[in-house]
Amino acid sequence: MIYLTSDEHYDHYTTSARNIIKYAHRPFTSINEMNREIIKRFNSVVKPEDETWHLGDVSLKGVGYKHWFEQLIKQLNGTHHLVLGNHDRLHPWDYVEVGFTTVHTAVKLEEFILVHDPVAAITRRETMFLCGHVHDLWKTLPGKNVINVGVDVWDYYPVSIETIRKLVKEMRFGIAS
Repeated sequence: MIYLTSDEHYDHYTTSARNIIKYAHRPFTSINEMNREIIKRFNSVVKPEDETWHLGDVSLKGVGYKHWFEQLIKQLNGTHHLVLGNHDRLHPWDYVEVGFTTVHTAVKLEEFILVHDPVAAITRRETMFLCGHVHDLWKTLPGKNVINVGVDVWDYYPVSIETIRKLVKEMRFGIAS
């Protein structure tokens, strides 16, 4: 099975946005609780034989944190691919070294284009884009060709490609929320 997720922001507790829990209105009392719960929910649906596409902003950690990333990836079931987000600070090859199978800036997966920032969707209206970046602002945009796979709108779980396909069908018939 293929899963998609974005904007986990593991260990994000310092930046000008201050704290991801406050910024994205997350229902956790601490970063440690958030990390544990997102990992738990991830592993409750993703099995060791599954594949997950992370559409950016796994963590703000950068140079000097390769070991931390290795430990994170070891905790997550399945194989992992990364589409770089604006907060992914390691060099792309470092992400491969820590456990991601592939690293991209954008990639086509079946009938979808995977990107971090949804602004790319305005360039090709006939194509369905999957993105992150917008946190809890929206899951889908009515009449648009973009779906947010970020954890903030999927109850902190990754979403299956099958669920995305059903949502696309609903959007095309005007019944999506």
